[in-house]
Amino acid sequence: MELLLDTGSLRERIETLPVESFAEGETILVAGTSTGKLFILVSGTAQVTKQDVPICQLAEPGTVLGEISALLGQPHTADVTAVTACSFRVADAAGFLRCDPVAALFVATVMAKRLATANEAMVELRHGLAEEKPRGVIGRALDRLGKALAPDVDPELARYMYAGWM
Repeated sequence: MELLLDTGSLRERIETLPVESFAEGETILVAGTSTGKLFILVSGTAQVTKQDVPICQLAEPGTVLGEISALLGQPHTADVTAVTACSFRVADAAGFLRCDPVAALFVATVMAKRLATANEAMVELRHGLAEEKPRGVIGRALDRLGKALAPDVDPELARYMYAGWM
């Protein structure tokens, strides 16, 4: 059963959020700090790095940054830098997620998809190691995990974004 989100309501709420822009090379988030903000990508490309290891690049409008920090009440877990000039709609994380169940459901859905993909990659990795085929299996599992960390935006919401509503 597919979960249907009221993307119209979410779109309207996001459109009211202020925009913050970052120049190429500018830092958006720093691991270990707390901003209390959710960043929703409007345009551009950002690089996520953790402990000096590039994790993924994010370029899909609607991608959310800062959700792990907001949901777990902890500092940001990775550094995020603008690869190209970036614009984000910015929300107070606590207020946005507490006051808007559609926004909270959207973030939860994105995170659940990432977790499901990471679980599948882990199973594939364990099977490959058990069969003593580590080289190719590890590479494929790492590719899948990298894709899991790059948020998969709901297609219905992405359609609005590409239509220029943000």
